[in-house]
Amino acid sequence: MFGFLYQALLFAFFTVAFAANGSSTYTYQHDGSQAFALALGLNTTGNDLYFNMSAPSTYSWFAFGIGNQMKNSLMFIGYPSSNGSGVTLSPRLSTGHQQPQYTSSKDVQTLSSSVTDGTLQLMAVCKNCTTWSLGSMDTTSTQQPFIFALGPTGETISSDSTSQSIDQHTLYKGFSLDMTQASFSGSGSPDLNSGSSAASSNSASGSSSSSGATGSVIYNRVHGIFMAIAFVILFPLGVLVLRLGHSVIGHGIVQATAYCFVIVGLGTGIYLSQQNNLTGYNTAHQIIGLVLFALLAIQALGGLIHHLLFRRGHKTIIGKVHMVFGICLLILGIVNVPLGLNLAGDSNYNKYYIIVVAILGALFLALRFWAIWRDRKLVKRAGSEKGVLRRGSSSEEGVM
Repeated sequence: MFGFLYQALLFAFFTVAFAANGSSTYTYQHDGSQAFALALGLNTTGNDLYFNMSAPSTYSWFAFGIGNQMKNSLMFIGYPSSNGSGVTLSPRLSTGHQQPQYTSSKDVQTLSSSVTDGTLQLMAVCKNCTTWSLGSMDTTSTQQPFIFALGPTGETISSDSTSQSIDQHTLYKGFSLDMTQASFSGSGSPDLNSGSSAASSNSASGSSSSSGATGSVIYNRVHGIFMAIAFVILFPLGVLVLRLGHSVIGHGIVQATAYCFVIVGLGTGIYLSQQNNLTGYNTAHQIIGLVLFALLAIQALGGLIHHLLFRRGHKTIIGKVHMVFGICLLILGIVNVPLGLNLAGDSNYNKYYIIVVAILGALFLALRFWAIWRDRKLVKRAGSEKGVLRRGSSSEEGVM
């Protein structure tokens, strides 16, 4: 009841605030409470786009974009500024389902912003905003497509940088607005003061066109975690099991487990590609991932063949190729993880990933070199003992 009342009041506020010169307004409610509100006013004289957007401050950032998808969209992203009381506005361009990049090609001006009473609020204008390098907006359309997105909850951004890295959205939606209702001409601009009054007939609410909360977030986490565990922990562990414990069976079990993790990662990766319109599989992360999966199968087959031949007393070059090839695949898999984080818009986690990889890598190398030193010492000791036995045998034969 209170959520619906709040939505109605906020919708009325935006309607009145922008109605002076025409506007088109959209609000969205999620889980029974207000999640996003947007009002647009377009001055067709200079193609200046005025907008007022609002969202709960529990979300780390909020944004809307022109177009029906992220690809080729002009987006306006807001997040708390360093002083905690204002909102930083960042115009960005998106070439796909990855973190949009800041663009200086658009002249945007913040008219007012605040972070008060649990609400992020931003009023701004984008000069000459109906066209951009990747697309354009139909100012005569009664169903102009837009998208909006909200950042993860439980995370905090405090930055004045327009290039601030942001994590992937936790909620998104597509909607449409009547631009004929939002358009006006002349030297005026929409009245952004809450105290303004005008006929509400000039305002039009937007219509939804796609799903709200994204199911991709969980799959994103599963994909990243399983792949990271496979290449950073399990595959190196399998090497150590063989080199430290000299257990071929243990080596095979650990590597097979790691490959199962990779299969789960591949499945979730394909699902994410389908969900996020990345079915071209032409990003570096996707290409490396698919190639890795195929090469890992070849690597497993090569290891099995080497083991079978070695048991029969045959030394083959396959063993050395298997070892070198495995190291290359391991490095490639480790490198591909941060590429995936960048693609998902989670590049903030790269620094933590690098720290973990550095620590585990140092531990792996230390154990590996210790194993080499231990094996050489054992071989040397065995050779020494063998020499003693030979000398003893010769003496006995001489005596006899």
